[in-house]
Amino acid sequence: MAEDTPEEWDPPLANPNSKGWFPRPLTHDSLKQAFFERCLGVERMLMLRAELERRMNIDNFDSGPGFEDILRDELTRLLPDRYSVRAGVVSDSEWRSAGDCDVVIYNATWFPAIKAGAAEGSRRWHYPIEGVYGVLEAKQSLNVEYLEAAMKKLVTVSRLHVDPSPSFNRVVENRGGAFARPDDASRAFTAIVAGGLSKDEDLEELVHRFVAINGQLPRVHMVNALVVLGAGYASFATTDPRTGHATKARHSVFDDEQPLYPTLFREREGEQFSAFYEFVSDLLSHLTGSVLFAHGVARKYGAQLRHETPVNDVWHMLPRSEASPDLQDAAAYEAAATAYERVELKRAADEGEGEG
Repeated sequence: MAEDTPEEWDPPLANPNSKGWFPRPLTHDSLKQAFFERCLGVERMLMLRAELERRMNIDNFDSGPGFEDILRDELTRLLPDRYSVRAGVVSDSEWRSAGDCDVVIYNATWFPAIKAGAAEGSRRWHYPIEGVYGVLEAKQSLNVEYLEAAMKKLVTVSRLHVDPSPSFNRVVENRGGAFARPDDASRAFTAIVAGGLSKDEDLEELVHRFVAINGQLPRVHMVNALVVLGAGYASFATTDPRTGHATKARHSVFDDEQPLYPTLFREREGEQFSAFYEFVSDLLSHLTGSVLFAHGVARKYGAQLRHETPVNDVWHMLPRSEASPDLQDAAAYEAAATAYERVELKRAADEGEGEG
């Protein structure tokens, strides 16, 4: 039988032509600006809600959800799912507390709450400082009094005790390298977020006060940022020793030995600006570089219980080197049966004495 010769398969490719399948260029609504525009939209909405809160409070109406509630809700949408955005009390293992905090960015995946609130929306949830990525204080409007009160709360948070942990050599929060060494304790990102300036307040004067108070503090206790929506964003920068170029401060051991200088971003004529965008950018950068230490939280925040050996020492198991698994099981069974028999005999004797 003659072998069939396969016919050549050469279909025409004039239409469709895969050579023309390329991504199309976007219009002026470019994705390059998408995240900025998203943050700008959130900022404008927060400013409107903050203004509404101020008006309703003046007119003695119930103003509904507070500015901090709205801020938490929007941050929940913006941040990756692994970061929980909550309100609550932050404490340390030495039983000191920073009190109630408006916004707590927390790792709920690896860390339990120390104490649950009466309801899901309660502010009386207690969180261990080891599980905290950041703490924010929210103000409807900013003046000198509110600035100092917010900084006091945030500095108190930064002074809570956190044990050093093998953080920089950890793959994730509950896994580390075999030769992980203790590093400096992780630091929470701290910032004040205000819906605007109070009446007759000047942005530069408030920024100067913010910088001056930070100048009195050790690096580890500094407040990282001041956000005044629609007005400006104050933070700190340093110089990259490798390139000599200015770069945002990381507020970590990486720039502790570098001089810091304050920076102020605000709207300039003809340029787009969003204080909220600058804030979210710095927050995300901090979150990306943070690895927390989840081990031992239950022990640190729990009771120190004393143990005892049940019944008697006959229950002690033989070491593996002295007995096979089968023999060890048999010995354990025999010890348990003997101990149980002794307990039963003693109970029967006690009951007999009681009846007599």
